[in-house]
Amino acid sequence: CAPPARGAADAMAPADVPDSARVPLATHPRPRLTTKTLFVLGSMNMIDCINANLLTPYVVQMVSDFMHTSPKDPQVGHVVAILVGLYSVCEVCFSVFWGAIADRLGRKPALLIGLAGSVIAPIMFGLGKSLTVVFVARFLDGFFCGNVGVSRTYLGEIVDSSNETQAFGFLAVCFSFGLFIGPILGGQLVYPASFAPSLFGGTIFDTYPYLLPNLTYAVFALVAWVIGAIFLEETLPEDQRRGCCRFRERRVLQRQLSNSWTGTDPSGAPHSSPMSAEERGTVETARRCYPRTLLQVILAYCALAGTTAASTQLFVLITSYPSSEGGFGFGPKQIGFLQNFAAVGLLLTQLFIYPRACKRFGFYRIFMLGWAIFVVSCAMFPVCGIFADAERYGEVPRFAALGISQFFSAMGAGFCFPTAFAFINRASSGLDKGVANGWANSCGAMCRGLWPPIFAWLLGILARSDIPDGGYNAVHINLIVGTVAIVAAMPGLRAADRMATNARKPSVPPRAAAPASSGVADAATDAAGGLRAGAEPLVGG
Repeated sequence: CAPPARGAADAMAPADVPDSARVPLATHPRPRLTTKTLFVLGSMNMIDCINANLLTPYVVQMVSDFMHTSPKDPQVGHVVAILVGLYSVCEVCFSVFWGAIADRLGRKPALLIGLAGSVIAPIMFGLGKSLTVVFVARFLDGFFCGNVGVSRTYLGEIVDSSNETQAFGFLAVCFSFGLFIGPILGGQLVYPASFAPSLFGGTIFDTYPYLLPNLTYAVFALVAWVIGAIFLEETLPEDQRRGCCRFRERRVLQRQLSNSWTGTDPSGAPHSSPMSAEERGTVETARRCYPRTLLQVILAYCALAGTTAASTQLFVLITSYPSSEGGFGFGPKQIGFLQNFAAVGLLLTQLFIYPRACKRFGFYRIFMLGWAIFVVSCAMFPVCGIFADAERYGEVPRFAALGISQFFSAMGAGFCFPTAFAFINRASSGLDKGVANGWANSCGAMCRGLWPPIFAWLLGILARSDIPDGGYNAVHINLIVGTVAIVAAMPGLRAADRMATNARKPSVPPRAAAPASSGVADAATDAAGGLRAGAEPLVGG
């Protein structure tokens, strides 16, 4: 982002500011995106995705074992919901914390600390023999969940307009692989003494039947930690890390600039040259919080996260309802098979379609196209209900209709999510990116946690009502709410799309080549959040 024009900045600089208060003008070369770096970041993202759904296949049996009751006991379902949801709750609470750690200590330390926690907590979870232990372990697992936001911050600092599409698309590919690997590890490696008694019988894995999948995952996380420690480079120089001293410097500068704005010099004496509108805009930037563009992009991401999560939940519920209640009567294996269509659609989209489409049409158009595909695919879900009667239509039409719907809905989401990640990084340029990504991840996790139960509750009400199409209306309401939020965020999405090259090609000479007399002007740019002159108005305070 370009700093203010030199003349305006020099006019803002008080003459008696000592050199010690000026911000150094050094420049720091940052790492470039390489295949090795992208592989490491992708592995970390895949590890986090596996971590979130590793326990899904066996959690019901584990909780029922610890409670010494049947898996059909309603209390088991309540405890399972709390245990699974605890990870998302921690993600909401601690994502901003890890973003702040990344801004203070650096990106690489934050990533390695999070991965270290992902090595220890699952082992503790697998060794648990009571609900208390597994809840504590799940909490720790969720506490160290900050790598998703930090890795996006790291990636956003090393990409440029030539590789941004491929980089963020690759994270989505790794996410789709995690969707496959997590349930496989959790479902196939639990109770190892029963499927391989000669190998695991009478061992620690016989005593702790849930240890093997968690230990296997911990080994994967440890390998990722070692690779990251060796190959990752730091992208945030020490003198740019957020600290108490830098914060105090910014506050002093803001007070100095405020005095200039009101027509007084730092001593309070009358000032002869009041600030121009451009200068006032720079001071206003320094005073306030996040730009409206960033907040609107986060709103779009939250709508995307909540709507897709609720759509998945509604799909599972409706397809599991018996045919007599307007559902399909599918069991877990059939539903899992259909969800594989979504995973394949996401994978193929990221590998072959998304990068080429972005180069041809641009991020904003691809985001809106993806949202349209997602909405149309999900809105056609009630049409698939025509084939719900297996005796009349057979199994093939039912699976074909639902599989196609899942494939294209995942394709649409695959267009939107990596674009939203790129927009968040663009819109937070000049700010504390770690915290900004932390807030985005926290808000998205909250929507993923709240949206599904709200619409599941609405589904239950509508399914019991006399309204035509019954529970299918919950699908349409979910899409309408999400679309309204996306429309409200469109100005921010357009603005973020226009930031494609501005951050890479400043309109003024580099700061390293500036004369020493512009030190306060450059500090004003830092205090202003690094936004270019004449940027959009800011909100917050």
